Amino acid sequence: MPEDSRVQLRRQKRRQSNRGALAAGGLVAIAVIAVLAGGAWWLSARRAASARQPLAVTAASAAATPTHPTSTASKPSNASAATSTGASVETTSTAASPETVAAAKASELAVAKAALPYPGAPAVAIQPSVNQLKPRHKYIALTLDDGYNFQPAMLAFLKQNDVRCTTFLIGSWAASHKADLKLMRDAGFEIGNHSWTHPFLTRMSTSQIQSELSRTQKVISSVTGNQAPYLRPPFGDTNAHVKAAAAALGYRIVMWDRTFGDSGRGATPKKLYANVVTSNGGVQPGDVILCHWGSKPSFEALKKIVPDLQAQGYQFVTISELIADSKPGK
Repeated sequence: MPEDSRVQLRRQKRRQSNRGALAAGGLVAIAVIAVLAGGAWWLSARRAASARQPLAVTAASAAATPTHPTSTASKPSNASAATSTGASVETTSTAASPETVAAAKASELAVAKAALPYPGAPAVAIQPSVNQLKPRHKYIALTLDDGYNFQPAMLAFLKQNDVRCTTFLIGSWAASHKADLKLMRDAGFEIGNHSWTHPFLTRMSTSQIQSELSRTQKVISSVTGNQAPYLRPPFGDTNAHVKAAAAALGYRIVMWDRTFGDSGRGATPKKLYANVVTSNGGVQPGDVILCHWGSKPSFEALKKIVPDLQAQGYQFVTISELIADSKPGK
């Protein structure tokens, strides 16, 4: 082989050898980088775990520490309730005291005893309107009328604070809001009749009055399974004729002793609070209080009215419970 050819061959072999060495070196470099990256990730994970550990211990310690309610009123457990806009109101869950459980059972018993079968509720004797009662205990009844712009958040607040109410619903609204009726029923509320179209009943015939009540009761009873024997006449408009027409279907007229005054213009939480708590000598045992669903000032006022009256020893009950606890003949 000529000399030049041998030199070229040696140079070619050296170039191939160099290329192999470079390739091997590249693989080694890639492996080293991967190892270093893995080590950095492992160290970062260890540090993050170490940083989280004290928080986990703190959370566990907090869970093991018993909490105490800030109010003397016992509150039943309650999950957050959705508002009409899709938001939610979170409530504090605390175990109900034996007294609260006993009171709830007593209320359920009173409501069950007062309830009438539906359809076919028997006529009742025409009696004086339900108000100005004299209960043995410091019981008062918060009643909620209409149903328009029903506030689930308001219901959640009342339930959380052990406020059992009687609500008087308009049938035409209730017919398209049965899910809301179920929420009221499940909160322990008593659901009464407020007519189908909210008319002046004194301007109607007996058959017209009874049609208003029967249509409404059919909707309510489809949810409750019975008939609460109470009618709140729209506008408080009643007379002997209305009472007789209602009594023939098993209803007593429920009026009120105090009112929020939340159906007019210019209502503010401060004014409504004064109307309920301080006007005319202040709240008395047996008072039936009128409020309406859908009033923002009413809800804001309730947030102060409820704890203030409970601090005075008052308990909010249903109309049936208030009647059951009142002196005979009232």
